[in-house]
Amino acid sequence: MDKHAFMQLAGKVTDGTATEQELSLYSNYINHFKSDTEWDDQLMGNEEATKLQLFEMINSVTEMKVIPFYKHRTFSYLVAACIALISITIGIIFYNNYTQHSGDKNRTVLKNDIAPGGNKAILTLADGSQVLLSDADNGKIAEEAGISITKSKDGQLIYQVNNPALAAATGNEPVVTYNTISTPRGGQYQVLLPDGTQVWLNASSSLKFPTSFIANQRNVMLTGEAYFEVSRNKKKPFIVNVGEMKVEVLGTHFDVMAYPDEQSINTTLIEGSVKVARNNESRILKPGQQAIVGDEMQVVKAAGDVIAWKNGLTSFKDADIRTIMRQVARWYDVEVNYEGEIPRRLFTGEISRKANLSELIKIIELSNIQLRLEGKTITVMP
Repeated sequence: MDKHAFMQLAGKVTDGTATEQELSLYSNYINHFKSDTEWDDQLMGNEEATKLQLFEMINSVTEMKVIPFYKHRTFSYLVAACIALISITIGIIFYNNYTQHSGDKNRTVLKNDIAPGGNKAILTLADGSQVLLSDADNGKIAEEAGISITKSKDGQLIYQVNNPALAAATGNEPVVTYNTISTPRGGQYQVLLPDGTQVWLNASSSLKFPTSFIANQRNVMLTGEAYFEVSRNKKKPFIVNVGEMKVEVLGTHFDVMAYPDEQSINTTLIEGSVKVARNNESRILKPGQQAIVGDEMQVVKAAGDVIAWKNGLTSFKDADIRTIMRQVARWYDVEVNYEGEIPRRLFTGEISRKANLSELIKIIELSNIQLRLEGKTITVMP
C-alpha cells in the first residue's frame, strides 16, 4: 500500500465511512508496522509532513488535543496510525498491547531515562523506629502489643492480632499505639489493617493508624492519596481524617485524593456509601459520585478512572498539562519547570505505570508540547 492509498484509508476510518473489510485491512497494516521497522520515506513520505497531516485529521474530528491512545474505537485506529507511523523507532507502546511487549528489552528509550516507581515505603513504629520496607526481608518485621507485622512476598504489609487481650489493654488501661506508613515520590504500597481493611497507598502519601482498633470508631489519618476497601463493622464506623475533613463509612470501597499541591480534596465512591464532612457541612455519596472539597463542597459525577493508579495505570480525562505533570512528578520522582506560555490543551488517555518516563514524554510530544529531561528535572515548553 503506497502513501496515498494509506491516507485515503485513514480518512475513511476517521470520518466513520470505512467498511469492516477496510477496518480489518487498516488494523493489519498498522500491526505490520509495530515491529522495529525503519521509517520508509519512499513508502510513507516525509515523516514530519505525514505527522502534521495525521494530526490535522485528528483535530478535524475532535475539539481537544489528545495523547494518542484515546479509547473511542474509530479514533483509536487513527491514533494507532500516529504511533505506528511516527514513533516506530522510539518505543511508544499502544496500551492495549503493552503487556505483551513490556518485557521487550529492545525498546528504544532516551539516554537520560527514568524508570517508573514501585513498591517503596517507610514504616514508622510506635517507638519511633523506622523500617525501610523495600529493603526488609519477607516475613515478620515487628511485633507490638499483641500485633504481628509481616511483609508478604507480593509486597503487602499485613497486621494481624495474635493476642486480643494484650492488643486491647494492659491492666486496666487501654493501649493505643500508632504506626505510620509513608511512601516517597516514586513509591506505592498496600497495607492490610488489623480489622481486615485493605489500603492501597499512592506515591508521596502517608497513613497513620492504630495497631489495634479498640475504640468505638476506627480512625486513620491520611495525607496524599489512598484507595480503601473497608471491612464492614456496623458497631465501629471507619473514619478517614484529612485535616478538617472526614470521610465516614461502615464498609465500602472509595478513594481519597488529598495532595497539598492540588486545589481540592477529592473523595470518590466506588461501592457502598460514605459521608463526607467538614465542619458543619456534610454530603452523602452514591457509587460513581465524587465529593470535591475546596473553598466549597460539591458533589459531581466522577470523571475518568479515578483508581487507575491502583490498577497499574497512569490515567487522565480532560486534564491539562499541569495536572498530568503533577502525577508524573509524584510517580517518577522528578521536578517540573515551565518555560514560556504553555498552550491550553486537554488530554485524555492512559499508559501503564510500568512504562519508563521516556515513553510518556514521547507520547505527549506528539501533541506539539515539548518536554526536556535533564537529570531529574523536566522542563515543559510550548
